[in-house]
Amino acid sequence: MARKGLKFDVALCMGVLALVGLGLVLIYSSSAALAVGKGLPESFYLQQHFKKLVVGMIALLVGMSVPYKFWERMAWPLLAVILCMLLYIVVTGVGRINGASRWVFGIQPSEFGKLFLIIFLARRLTEKAANMPYLGKGLIPSLIVPGVMMALIVLQPNYSMVLMLCGITVAMVFAAGSRVKHLLLVSAAILPLILLLLMTSSHSQKRIAAFFDPSANTGGSHQSQHALISLGSGGLIGTGLGEGTQKLGYLPMPFTDTVFAILGEELGFIGTLGVLCLFGLVVWRGLRVARSCPDGFGSLLAAGISVSIAISVMVHVGVCVKFFPTTGQPLPFVSYGGTSLIVNLLAMGILLNISETSAVPVEPPPPLVWRAARRTSPLRPFRPERGRA
Repeated sequence: MARKGLKFDVALCMGVLALVGLGLVLIYSSSAALAVGKGLPESFYLQQHFKKLVVGMIALLVGMSVPYKFWERMAWPLLAVILCMLLYIVVTGVGRINGASRWVFGIQPSEFGKLFLIIFLARRLTEKAANMPYLGKGLIPSLIVPGVMMALIVLQPNYSMVLMLCGITVAMVFAAGSRVKHLLLVSAAILPLILLLLMTSSHSQKRIAAFFDPSANTGGSHQSQHALISLGSGGLIGTGLGEGTQKLGYLPMPFTDTVFAILGEELGFIGTLGVLCLFGLVVWRGLRVARSCPDGFGSLLAAGISVSIAISVMVHVGVCVKFFPTTGQPLPFVSYGGTSLIVNLLAMGILLNISETSAVPVEPPPPLVWRAARRTSPLRPFRPERGRA
């Protein structure tokens, strides 16, 4: 059958670069006053971010240059390294900041773990595609490795990352062919455990209490309240770049966990809508790559990467608009950061490589595959025929 390569996804690449560029502007605008207040040059945080961005752009180029099939071969070694690092953090308690141990060797392993888990799941689910419609020999065995990683991250603790990994895992096993009723059954079994963890953690209790009753916990609700003030004061067109006030000591780290609020204050509703459209473009193009890729591993890998970006954006924006309790989730490509920025850019490089090097059939696929593809969602392009559970 004649085949041709997919075109390099220019729209996806330009969307990512536009977000990265906007991030540079917002980081300088939101951090200059804080840096001066600490006796540092006003461009200090911008310079630090730029250094990490250089590494991130190298990671982007590496992801674009290395054939994505390489990551399939490296799925187990990469996952083993990250699990060992997470275990080392739990055992030694290194990198403890604000009561949580999340850093080792200057990086945050859970961020790399998110990408490497996506790579592992893409390989694992492709290999076991025929079993995914079954609960006992498909879905449950596929959840063992993600469950181990989540357990290690819970012990740091980092509950927001665990919830993100849950969302990514559910999306990928669903895309691979798991039945909805099986997912609901497993979720019903796991949900009480998640609630128990949240209720037994004093840190989570304070954040949840501040979310539901801000007046009773003014300290815990300070960030969310001022994020809302920041968004509300921007109006339609914003106060102008550099003219925001909530970054002047009201929001603790305005260029990381609440950068979307600063965006809303200085660029207004139009600015936030534009940024959300850019993220929508990135996620849409990523799902389009997943839909177009005929290779099972590449399709699931592209879907997992796209879903991870979508969940990160929803969590960050949701915290800023007070849909969720406060958590430290950066806005992909925009927030000040190191590990998160590098990992996301590497993931985008891999996604661009899938779009460029995958092959798609020119002729129509066989009738059976075509009928199956028409029944699937955008996240499940090549799902096998269902068996009986």
